[in-house]
Amino acid sequence: MWAARFDEGFVFGDLTPASVDTLKGVPMLIESSDVRVRDRLLPETCIDADDEEQWRQHSVPELERLFLSRAQLVRRDLGNLRKLQKTDQEVLFIQDGHVSAWLAALNAARLAMFALADLKAEHMEDDGFLLCEPKQQEAVLRIQLLAWMQSVLLGDDELESTGPFDEFVLE
Repeated sequence: MWAARFDEGFVFGDLTPASVDTLKGVPMLIESSDVRVRDRLLPETCIDADDEEQWRQHSVPELERLFLSRAQLVRRDLGNLRKLQKTDQEVLFIQDGHVSAWLAALNAARLAMFALADLKAEHMEDDGFLLCEPKQQEAVLRIQLLAWMQSVLLGDDELESTGPFDEFVLE
């Protein structure tokens, strides 16, 4: 997989079927009603029960709306997956105006995967992969893919701009 920076956003290319499946799962993960996911994305935040109730009543609905709007945006962007001309490689373009939503969605999906796979902090350490069951190993790899995409979107990979996106040839 590779990434490129354009004046208008980012392109992720050479997406494998597994990476496309992982990305298509992002909206579903952050919309999940699974208790483990909800507890991870919307944990208890207050010690006092009355304060917690107030937070749940007033803040949680707004956070859920934010998750939903991010899921919808990500889903729309994923609908624009394209193949490069003369290859079977798929590419995904994320415009600059969508980066913040993608960052939040990728992070939420990583948290959801972590919870659903019953992972622990030690599973994410260098030697932790060896401690994982096969399904947990798959989750760790998917989490690492999403983390890499986040690092690209945050500018950690220091990609140089390759110019305007309209010069990039797609089918």
